[in-house]
Amino acid sequence: MAHVSPEDFKGALGSWAAGVAVVTTRHEGLVYGITVSSFASLSVEPLLVLVCLANTNRIPGMIRESGRFAISLLADDQEDVSRYFSTSGREPALNFEGEFGTIEWHTGSPIIDGAIAHLDCELHELLPGGDHTIAVGRVLGAAFEAEKKPLIYFRRGYRQVVLE
Repeated sequence: MAHVSPEDFKGALGSWAAGVAVVTTRHEGLVYGITVSSFASLSVEPLLVLVCLANTNRIPGMIRESGRFAISLLADDQEDVSRYFSTSGREPALNFEGEFGTIEWHTGSPIIDGAIAHLDCELHELLPGGDHTIAVGRVLGAAFEAEKKPLIYFRRGYRQVVLE
C-alpha cells in the first residue's frame, strides 16, 4: 500500500476552493460554534445536509444533546468571523464575543448575521467518520442574500470571488 504524507493529503485537499461555513448550536442556554471545512448538500428528498466535525471538539456532543444546529455560509467581508470560530480554546458561553451579531430562526441555533446564506437544521443522524463525526441535518429553514459574494478558502488562505 502506498504511503501518503499528511502534508500531501492536506495540500491536495487545500487545492479544492470552498466556501467558508460556520456551524453553531445552542444547548442548555449556552452557544458554541466552529468554522468547518467539510460541508455539503446530501439530499433534496428529504432536505439533508452534512458537516464533518472533529471528535476532539465539543460541538458533536452539544449537537447530539441539543438535536439541532445551524450552518452560516460566510460573505466575503466576514473573514474575522471565520477566524473567531477557528480559534481553539473557546468554551460554550451565554453569547458569542465577536464583533458580529446573530439571529435565531426555527431551531433557536444562532445564525451569523450578514452571512451570504444559512441553513437551520434539526439533527437527522450522527455517523462515525474516522477522527470526525458526520452530522446530518434535516433542513427546516434556508435563506440567502443574492447580492452578496462568498468568502472562499483556498490553499490555506482566504480568497474573494471576482465577478467579471
